[in-house]
Amino acid sequence: MLRRRRTHQFKRNTRFTTPNRRRIMLKNAHRKMLLRHRIFALIQMEEQRENNKVAAQP
Repeated sequence: MLRRRRTHQFKRNTRFTTPNRRRIMLKNAHRKMLLRHRIFALIQMEEQRENNKVAAQP
């Protein structure tokens, strides 16, 4: 299971920085978040496949 991320430090770092740097940080964070969503979906699909295999066997 994926753990929750703390955002307080990230928000503080992005608030007190230049606009270009802020844009890069937000883009990188968003990419990381999308990757974590994709990994979570793969984990869920794998668990579902395992459950279907167990249920299909007599």
